[in-house]
Amino acid sequence: MHNEIRDKLNEHFNFNWENFNMNKGSAFFLGAIIIVMMAFWMFVGIVDIKPTEVGVEIDKVQGKVMEMPRGVGYHVFNKVSTDIVVYNVAARAFPGDVMKSENSDNYSLDLKTNDGQNIRVDLTVLYALKPNEVPALHQTIGSNYEDQILLPQIRSEARIAIGSYAAEEIYSGKVRDAIQKEIATRLQNAVAKFPAIQIQDALIRHFAFSVEFERAIEQKKLAAQQVEINKNRAMAQEEESKRMEAEARGGKLRAIQDAEGRAQSAKIEADAERYKLEQEALGKLANYKADAEGKKLQADALGGGQNVVALKFAENISDKFRIFAVPIGQNSTSLMDLSGIMKGMFTQAAKE
Repeated sequence: MHNEIRDKLNEHFNFNWENFNMNKGSAFFLGAIIIVMMAFWMFVGIVDIKPTEVGVEIDKVQGKVMEMPRGVGYHVFNKVSTDIVVYNVAARAFPGDVMKSENSDNYSLDLKTNDGQNIRVDLTVLYALKPNEVPALHQTIGSNYEDQILLPQIRSEARIAIGSYAAEEIYSGKVRDAIQKEIATRLQNAVAKFPAIQIQDALIRHFAFSVEFERAIEQKKLAAQQVEINKNRAMAQEEESKRMEAEARGGKLRAIQDAEGRAQSAKIEADAERYKLEQEALGKLANYKADAEGKKLQADALGGGQNVVALKFAENISDKFRIFAVPIGQNSTSLMDLSGIMKGMFTQAAKE
């Protein structure tokens, strides 16, 4: 026993026993200290519980779990009769990244859609533990509750939720949110009998179909895209045809309007010319009427047509016109009967 203690001192404290000289009292005191330390190490336990943790106290003598968990801080307990198991109660993901990378096959879900397509889903569940309910969880399930409770329930509820959708719906991503919400709701109901487990959300991080199915979907999408492209081209051509037709109708309308405008303008010009000629004719007619009326009035004033003719004849007599007297008897001179001569001339002129 003494040799074992010496070896432990040499190992842990780099203590050189050969160079250490002491009397018997000192050796006894040192041995007592070592024995006490070893007894303390063997029978007394100390645990440090963080703010995101709780400690479940287990009475090993009576074989039961204490109902109230240990809170934050350092806790000293008798290792012989008591044990404290620390649980993380903070929100976290299951499976975690480390677990996922080390055991990817164990935590990937191979499921089927309602149309029989195989799908592999990488599903993460966010959950937390309710501190006051952790002792009951430890009593009924134990610290391996994730593999015992969470994983089987996740597989079961995910199989039901995804199995209600067609593969193409899932592939397009349109129903991902609905599937996640459905899985979370179903998990909450499934673990309700374990109050310590609080399901917060379910997230589909990745899913994969068979290579053949994905290839078929891609080909279908490409075909649909080509159909859409052709449809858009046809619509563009139709719109172009409508535009050209509208332009043609507009050109025709403009031509008609121009022709009508020219015809209207020509009509207006013709009407103006006709009106001008009519006014000129009316003017001339008025002049003729006025002249005739004037002549009539003149004739009436002169006492008839002969007087008018005589007046006109007189007006036309030259300024050089002369009247000569002819002697007709002794010692007398007599004028010719000019009145008769003139009367005869006027009568002849009137006849002409």
